[in-house]
Amino acid sequence: MAGRRTGKSAMASKSQGIPDLEQRLLAEERLLSTLVAVLSARDPSILDELEEVFSNPEFASDPAGRAATQVWRRVADDLARTRSMVSSGGGLWPAAR
Repeated sequence: MAGRRTGKSAMASKSQGIPDLEQRLLAEERLLSTLVAVLSARDPSILDELEEVFSNPEFASDPAGRAATQVWRRVADDLARTRSMVSSGGGLWPAAR
């Protein structure tokens, strides 16, 4: 098979692939978090809609759904903390004033 690795090359690829996969997953979570933040700034009701989806027991009935629900909880918590900082008048970077 073309492109298939064997021996040490395959093992090195697998060991390097885990951190790479982890970084890609973290990057995708950050990208989606940013997208949710931008969309919710334009339409705050989107947060309620997303909460409804992710809190639905049917959605979280399998491992992928449960993992997505956990990611949503982190994203929603981050958005709530950010909203709190911004609305407190301190802004995101008070030292930059």
